[in-house]
Parts: sequence; C-alpha cells; structure tokens
Amino acid sequence: LSVEGLQLKTVDCDWLRAENTSAHHTTEYASKYLVLRRAQTFAVKMKFQRKFHKQADRVVLELSLGTSSQLLNETKVRCPLVQSIDPNKWCMVITEEDEETFLVSMSINIPPKALVGKYKAVVEFSSELQSGESVTTRDNEPDVAILFNPWSKTDAVYMESDEERNEFVTNDLGIVYRGSKTRISGKKWNFGQFEEHILDCALLLLEKDKRAKEKPYKWVQKRGDPVWVSRSISAMVNAQDDDGVLVGNWSGDYSGGVSPTKWNGSVEILQQYFNTGKPVSFGQCWVFSGLVTTVLRSLGIPTRSVTNFASAHDTEGSMTIDSYVDESGEEIELGGDSVWNFHVWNECWMKRSDLPAGYDGWQAVDATPQEVSLGLYQTGPAPLTAIKNGNIGWEVYLGFETGFVFAEVNSDRANWIVRQEEDGSYAIASMSLKSVGKFISTKAVGTDDRLDVTNLYKYTEDSEEERAAFKKAYAFGSLPEYQAGFLSVEEEGKDFSTTPSVRNGDSFTVVITTQNDSSEKATVDISAVLHSTLYTGEKRRFIKRQRFSSVPVEANSTVSRDFNVLFSDYNGKLVDLNSMRLCAVVKVQETSKMFADSYEFRLDNKDAIDIQVEDKLQINKEYNVTVNFSNPLPTRLTGVVVTLEGPGLSEPLTRKLNRNIVAGGTAQFSFPIQPKKLGKKSILVDVDAKQVKDLKNFHEVEIVN
Repeated sequence: LSVEGLQLKTVDCDWLRAENTSAHHTTEYASKYLVLRRAQTFAVKMKFQRKFHKQADRVVLELSLGTSSQLLNETKVRCPLVQSIDPNKWCMVITEEDEETFLVSMSINIPPKALVGKYKAVVEFSSELQSGESVTTRDNEPDVAILFNPWSKTDAVYMESDEERNEFVTNDLGIVYRGSKTRISGKKWNFGQFEEHILDCALLLLEKDKRAKEKPYKWVQKRGDPVWVSRSISAMVNAQDDDGVLVGNWSGDYSGGVSPTKWNGSVEILQQYFNTGKPVSFGQCWVFSGLVTTVLRSLGIPTRSVTNFASAHDTEGSMTIDSYVDESGEEIELGGDSVWNFHVWNECWMKRSDLPAGYDGWQAVDATPQEVSLGLYQTGPAPLTAIKNGNIGWEVYLGFETGFVFAEVNSDRANWIVRQEEDGSYAIASMSLKSVGKFISTKAVGTDDRLDVTNLYKYTEDSEEERAAFKKAYAFGSLPEYQAGFLSVEEEGKDFSTTPSVRNGDSFTVVITTQNDSSEKATVDISAVLHSTLYTGEKRRFIKRQRFSSVPVEANSTVSRDFNVLFSDYNGKLVDLNSMRLCAVVKVQETSKMFADSYEFRLDNKDAIDIQVEDKLQINKEYNVTVNFSNPLPTRLTGVVVTLEGPGLSEPLTRKLNRNIVAGGTAQFSFPIQPKKLGKKSILVDVDAKQVKDLKNFHEVEIVN
C-alpha cells in the first residue's frame, strides 16, 4: 500500500483537444480552452515520472465553476478514479497503461445534469510513501467549458435527428423572416456561434444575470437546466433592466448608435459587448432573436428564430386587440394594444420535467423587451403545446408567459369607431376572429426554404378546436367590461389589396373594396387615411387622406375605389422597414351604420447591391470582394454606409462613402477577406443611407484547400 521513492508527478498532461472536440462536436469553436459536452466521456493522457501504482497512488480531477465554488452545490466537482464508469456521476477510469513509458490513458465522465459553464481544472496527486508520509500535489491545467449535449439521449436538450441537430445547433448561418403577412421577406443572418469570444460572451451573460448576484448559491444550481438557462438569456440579451447586450429602440432616432437594420448578424454585437462590457445600440425584435439563437446554440441548446406575422401585443391580458378611429378614418390613441406587422422570437428544444407530462419539445422564448415578467423583461420558455390548446391557467404557470404568447398568435381583433358626440362614445365597427397570427415562419431544415409552423401554435382558423382554445384562454383573460358580447360578434366584409410588387421609390395603388351583403341598394361614404408606421404598428407620419362620397353599391355586390400614392407623397416620411397603414371608415347613408378596418403593408426595397468575387476560394488565402451599389430611389442619397461579413470568411467590415449618390448614380466598395473554414459560405452585405435603409444582398462561395 506504499511506494518507494518520490511522490507521483506528471511530466505531461495531454487533453487530446483534437480527439475530444471531434467526439463532442465542438471542433468549430474558436476558443483557446477545451470545449466539451455533458452526458459524455472525454479522454486525457497523463505521462508520469514513474510507474503509477493503483494501490498507493491516487489521482483526482477537480473542476471549479466560478470564484466561490463549493462541493455542496456542485460548482466544484472531484472526479475520483473508479473501476467502471457510472454515467450519472463525475468519475474516471484508466483505459490504457504503458509501464515502460509511464503513460496512462484515462476516460472521464461528465454527468447529464452537469452545470454549464467554464471550469478551472486541477489534477491532484496523492502518494503513500514507504516512509509513512502521505504527499499531495496539485497541477493547474487549462480551463474546460462544459455545454449542453443534444447528441445524448440522457440530456434534457436531446434531439434525435442528425439533420435537425445540424440545423438548430451547428448551422452558423440562417434566415430571419420579416415583412408583412401579404409580403414575406427572408434575410440571411450570420449567427456565428463559433466565432471568437461568442461562447465567452454567452457564459458571461449567465454570470451577469441579476439573479446570479442576488441569490448566487441558488441560481448557480440552475445552470444545468435548459429551462432556466434559456429564460436567463431572454432577460440578458436585452439591456432594458440590467447590463444586458442590446438596447431596444423603436423611435426612429438612432443617434448615439446605429439603426437596427444595419446588422447582418450577431457576431459584431456580441463581440462588441464582450470587449466593452457596455450595451450595444440599437436593436429591434429580429436582432434580439438573432442574438438569442446565437447564444443558445453556442451553449448547446437547439434553437431557431421564428417570425409571427400580424403579431398581437395584448397589454391588458384580455386576448383581444383593440384599435380606434374617428369617423373620418383618423386613428385615435386609446389603450396600448397593437398589432405588429411581424414579430420575431425564438423556439428552444427541451424536455420540461418541471411541468406535467405533454409539454416537452419546442418552447417559445423572447428577448424583445415588451412586458415585465417577475420584475424583468423576459419571456419563456412557453410550451408550444400549451399555447396551441389555450392552456394558460395555473397548470402551466411555470411554463412562463404562455398567455402572452397565445395572445400574440391567436387574439381576436376589434376595430372601434369613436363618434363625434359630447360623451365621446364609441361602438364596435368590426370584429376579426382570424387576422392575428399569420404564416408563422422559420427556416426549413437543410434548405433555405421557408417552413410554416403556424400549426404548432394554433389549430386551423374557425375550427372547433381553435375556438375552444380561444375560449379557454379568454376565460383566464382580464375581461374588460366593454368587451361584453365579443364572442358573438361576426366579422364584417371589407377588403384591401395593393398593386403587385410595391417597391420603395415607385408610385402605387391601394384598392379599397366595400361589400353590400343586404338585399337593397346602398350609398356609402368612404374615408381613408394613410400613415407611415413602425413595423410595430405605431403611427409615425401622415402621408395622404382621400374621401369617396356617395358611392352607390348594388344589393349583394361590391364596389372598389383606388387610393393612389405617388413617391412624392411618401418621400422622406418612411421609417425603418418602410411600413404603412391605411385606415378606412365606411358609412352607409341610408342607415348611418359605420364600418372600420385597417390594412398594414410595407414597401419592398429594390435590388441595389451586386457582389463580385470568385465562386471558389482557397482557405487562408486573401481575396478582394467588390461591392457595386446603385441608388434605388429617384432622389439623392446621403450618409451611405456599407457593411460586409460572413461566418468563416470575415469579421464585420464597414465602409463609409464620403460623397452623395445622385438619383441613378452608383458607387463601388472594396473589402479584403481571408477564408478560415472549409465548405459553402455566404458573404452578407448591408447598405444604409439617411433616405433608405436595410438594403441587403448575399453571395455564396465555396472554400476549398
């Protein structure tokens, strides 16, 4: 039980980085430390100065998470040398031993509920010498990061399909959908979860969470639970009430930062935050979503960005969205409800052992700061199964904000007309049961196609199941008194349409159609008002008003009128994503009955960017990318800024043009790139000017040896 001579020491400790990262699917991380996944073993080779004696020598691997690690809360773990691996415990076994070279190979097990984070590693050696002395030494080793493991059936984030894991964990380039329900537009987004300092930033966010500071002992134990990790990230990605990553701004004034449309991906934002420790300005929902996808994928949680078109923001918890206009069609600010042209959030894949059976799978998570939950701007994870069935009561209270997400995708929408009377009375003008929650979209697995996932959030509109889910959720709502009888109100018949392919810079027409469902001829007055809006639905600038008086409508027929808009009408009045809303009020002269409705749409930007570079590039060789830009508007552009980036190709690079570009004019920019990774990659380019923003294009290349 004792050894002669010196205590055991290591001559070399090889953490077999290439072998371990390949086995743990972490080769892509640009990290100096070893990145591993829990619920899996990893290998280490130790070369000693003498033979290792199993009876007299003892080896323990000690890993410490944070500055105040303790064995009691598993922030400090000690892996003993055992005879056989227990997959649920920290432990290690000898797999091979060379008595001539004193080289010992060991396999170390990381249990499936290990806390996620970066650990300081120490190898501890103890020897019982013949002299009777017991000697212990400790060798500091490189740090080790431990992540979630969607490849392991014993991890809560396990995902069975290889194709889905490749898409939702390892794919560093994706598509974020924006636009409106009538015109959906997908934009490439550089998630870049393996780029330099991205994982560092993700781990930093878990440490900076307010709860980690207020209750460090309790909060750190949640680091092994994807439910709480995803919830923490939903709070920390926005800077609304903490020192989080991104400042939200929907004002249209972005002085002191950059427009949210400037970003092509998450990398520049997260690297800037990590390097400065200060929130980055500015972002909106799709930027918040892109950051969440990046951060959670980097931590090993399968995640995707999801866009809900005609997305409701219910401020009262009533499950209805109320809007108000006067008799001339002018909008009136009453209440805080709104319908966004689109809203982008996230879905994360995980088991929900904290909930009753049936709520595993995709969970909605949202970092956009909209409403406070338990003192913080955070949303989710909310089980999609609960949202679909309207289960927002006590049973899934711990599902987090399920009712809020339900309202986003399945509220009923009420339009009110405020009459010009002394008491300011108002009456419902129309009720829409199926205008919210349209074409819920995400990138398809393995392709750039759009996948519609609306069926995961709700049943078919007007089906018995959909109405039953709404009534269940509605029963838990706030039920304001003025909503009496809502569920019995039917949708009225009106319609809008625009000329095809409405482009920013062109004139266009909105066609207003009024339907007479009665058996008698009617005469109507139509009042319509057009405003520019934020994509959140907030009214910004008045553009045009038009009135059509004494329009005859035959019995059981329709009549249409053209609302014509010139470029000169809206030039200089658009904000952000070129969103507009037309509000119309129709008054029947014979009965004085009135109807109101609104139509949200956006103007697409014209193609203006041409990217020129060879289609096949060699790794580690420098190339020049030429970006040719053409002014897409019939007016002069000022303050032109171009940004280029690409995962595995180039860090974000920016060029500012020191001159204006006249209508029809062009400009050329040059960017150096040096490919770092093999395979198909994309170069992403964004151009912003004072007069137009969010001009984007991409170019695919193949990187070879």
